[in-house]
Amino acid sequence: MNTHVRYTAELTTAMLSKNIRFLFVVFLLFSTDANNSIFGAKILFIPANMNSHVLCFSRLAVDLTQLGHVTRVLAPSNARVPQFVAEAENGGNFSYTTYPVDGAEPYLNSRQVSEGLTRVAMSQSVWERFCGVSQLLKDVFARQESDCVRLLDNRDLMRQIRAAGFQFAVMDGMIPQCYLAIPYSMRVRYAILSVPAMAWTYRVPRLPSFASTLELGYTDRMTLFQRLTTFVFQILIMYRLRNDTTAYVDRLAPDRPSISASQLAQQVRLCIELKVPDSRALRASSTCPRAIYT
Repeated sequence: MNTHVRYTAELTTAMLSKNIRFLFVVFLLFSTDANNSIFGAKILFIPANMNSHVLCFSRLAVDLTQLGHVTRVLAPSNARVPQFVAEAENGGNFSYTTYPVDGAEPYLNSRQVSEGLTRVAMSQSVWERFCGVSQLLKDVFARQESDCVRLLDNRDLMRQIRAAGFQFAVMDGMIPQCYLAIPYSMRVRYAILSVPAMAWTYRVPRLPSFASTLELGYTDRMTLFQRLTTFVFQILIMYRLRNDTTAYVDRLAPDRPSISASQLAQQVRLCIELKVPDSRALRASSTCPRAIYT
């Protein structure tokens, strides 16, 4: 592991640990069963297929076991397994389970994505950036949705999850129409992990004309033309990526109301928001019932 990756892992661990006790209180407050013991809960973690997200979810799950919780992480098979997982599983309250997905590595950690981001960053044309970002996000979301479908198709694992009696779930904000359908079908409350740059996925009122997108590289002191460009750019991206399907909810919870991704997001009980350097222009007050920053 190189110095940068090691520093990132250590920094992630330190930032997450600061919020563990607050999360403990939140889990108690929003437990779906008031008669359950207040000394611990069974919590399910399902990160998206990205090495850093798997690391973040796993570290949080391990730390919560120190407070008496029983946690389980479901991760894609091609994601890097955090080094501390093997030791943590010996404690008994933490388990790490993988499910088969396509590819030798997470698509978001692939050379293809890195090259796509580099092309976008180097381009001086707004139109080229729009086309590049739009196609890149479309490919990323398609791969992430495929990974989620592979999890849903794993009948034995899904049967285990349903029978485990989880009381809370921590999910990723990506592909909400699929991933959030899992805790919704289990009738348990859930939190999501997201970042300011994707605020629209978890109900944050963020006006593109006042908060530039990372892809355009503008500062928070934009000209009128840059504000107009940012507004149009973001609206078009959102329109192209919009997905109102209820197919996953209908499949997993035929006895519950058929709701879309945005409606699933409205039922989020806690937002775990990742800070990025100098993100003042990207940050807004979340409309989630509770929010913590790591």
